[in-house]
Amino acid sequence: MTARLIDSTPLLYRVSGQPPILRACRTWALADGSTLSVVTELPADRGMSITNAAEEVRAALEERWGAACRIIEHYPWPQDVHYDEQARTAAGGIRWHRLNADELHAVLGSVLDDTAPGAAEGGA
Repeated sequence: MTARLIDSTPLLYRVSGQPPILRACRTWALADGSTLSVVTELPADRGMSITNAAEEVRAALEERWGAACRIIEHYPWPQDVHYDEQARTAAGGIRWHRLNADELHAVLGSVLDDTAPGAAEGGA
């Protein structure tokens, strides 16, 4: 296996004017020594989305895992399951790249699905 799950603690991030926000988060150590975090936005979640709060999500994960952590946003929404990778731009902003689930499975294997929030209930 190329990846080992090292943390599944929910991610707490803060957005000005809102109560603290929790999202499901899973982090893997990869064979090259890097980390990859998948933050999941469930349809029933409350608070600013992980995309709209990208800076706050990134800050919370960088504090936990360092600036080199790869961050993947996961939306297991009915009829639109998708993964978007966040990356810093040269100017310091954030850009997104849509990942094909096969690309992510190539890195993480079946543990991506096996550890997904709601997996026991048939979620993605």
